[in-house]
Amino acid sequence: MMKKNRKGSDHLNKDQVKKRWESIDSQEALSTKAKLEKLVKLNLKKRERLEKKVNMPRRDAIQGAFTIREFHYPLDTNFKHIELSQWEEVSSQDLVVLYGDDGFKKVDPMKILFFDVETTGISGGTGTIPFMLGFGFFEKGFFRVKVFILNDLNREDELLDKVDEFLENQEFSATVTYNGKSFDFPLMETRYILNRKRFPLLKKPHMDFLFPARTIWKNTYESRKLGYLGDIILGISRQEDVDGSQIPSIYFSYLRSNQFFLLEKVVEHNALDLVGLSALMLQGVTYLKDVSNTRDEGEVLGAALLFEKSGYFNKANELFEIAKQSAKRQDVIFKAVKHLSILKKKEKCYEEATALWKILSGLKDHFALRELSIHFEHREKDYYGALEFVHRAIEEIELTDMQRKDLEKRLRRLQRKIQKLENQED
Repeated sequence: MMKKNRKGSDHLNKDQVKKRWESIDSQEALSTKAKLEKLVKLNLKKRERLEKKVNMPRRDAIQGAFTIREFHYPLDTNFKHIELSQWEEVSSQDLVVLYGDDGFKKVDPMKILFFDVETTGISGGTGTIPFMLGFGFFEKGFFRVKVFILNDLNREDELLDKVDEFLENQEFSATVTYNGKSFDFPLMETRYILNRKRFPLLKKPHMDFLFPARTIWKNTYESRKLGYLGDIILGISRQEDVDGSQIPSIYFSYLRSNQFFLLEKVVEHNALDLVGLSALMLQGVTYLKDVSNTRDEGEVLGAALLFEKSGYFNKANELFEIAKQSAKRQDVIFKAVKHLSILKKKEKCYEEATALWKILSGLKDHFALRELSIHFEHREKDYYGALEFVHRAIEEIELTDMQRKDLEKRLRRLQRKIQKLENQED
């Protein structure tokens, strides 16, 4: 019986649509497109009246301009060999070494704010909107994560007002991001400017951990993406995590459907990024405090390179020596010897530098052969010895055009000096 009634109702609706179309179609002043749009509007209005009449359940509208989600990680939370409580042992000097910036001497490590955004795209610019702003910080024995989610693209100013209120009520000493200097911060500055505001985090020191991470793990892992390092170093599994490339489409589906469960995985993804960033940065600090905490010779080399970049040459020298003596991988030994030779040259320890360059020259290294030619020409005044190293570089190594031109110029100069010397002897 219900089936028959439904069919009858459908048939009646079709007849009604047909009558409406005939009425609209008779209006010659309207284009075909305008007629079709008018028909659709009439049908929608009719449907709304029917829904009200029979009291059909309707989906609730999103409440408010934004939603806030919070996560709490106890400080005894472990990520493989790291526990969050170890942050209490980190000093401002550790941060100075990690980032090579004396401006971080006044930063309180336990008052650092970790910041990450999820956006409607990765291109940046005014068309990209950060719809999810995640903040991680230490408070009362926990690492807390607070995530602000934009529910309405037209009410971004309300979200930013709430974020400003949150930041004003805290006393954060600095901000840590991962690629924030290139993406998060410029994007947030743009959004604040468009809303006639100033991005409040610009007032605080900014530490982008992407750069130290690249240095520390470049010679150990194939990728320096935050999720990858978090998985392989900290054991933060991302097998059930949402694919980052799908996040914009998931967000737009959420806006269309008003179903927050669609965003739950994205919120968890953001929270994992923040706690993972804090743990990964802590891991990097422990390597610098004690190189025995490393688990790969590439990390020893990475720590040495970081000390070198930060200007701590004595410590860099020590770690390069360790890598040179203990490493088994040839690429690690090669880089350790090369950087060690650069430090010895800076210290004007030319005899030690020369010995290291000779090791590298046996591996047909352009840098080493060029340095040897310079050393023998200008310090030893041995033009024949210098000429030999230039010849070897030209004959044995595949050179770029610039490198070849440089060596050929050096070759001609040495030949002139030798000719002049021989003429004097005659």
